[in-house]
Amino acid sequence: MKNILSTIVFFLISFPVLAAVSEMDAKSAPPETVSTVYVVLFGVLFVGIVAGFFIYLWWSTKDKSDQ
Repeated sequence: MKNILSTIVFFLISFPVLAAVSEMDAKSAPPETVSTVYVVLFGVLFVGIVAGFFIYLWWSTKDKSDQ
């Protein structure tokens, strides 16, 4: 019974969002304001920072296990 009630509540909450999305089309979409270069640069920096963080964690645990 709880699953049915939560499904109904979720549907009622998400219905206005789904209705707004269905009314969108390519003509009313906002124009592109950011160059692709900046998006790629952000992606590279983000992945690099995340990879660097995990390498730091691995290196710091490796140093503690050697002692």
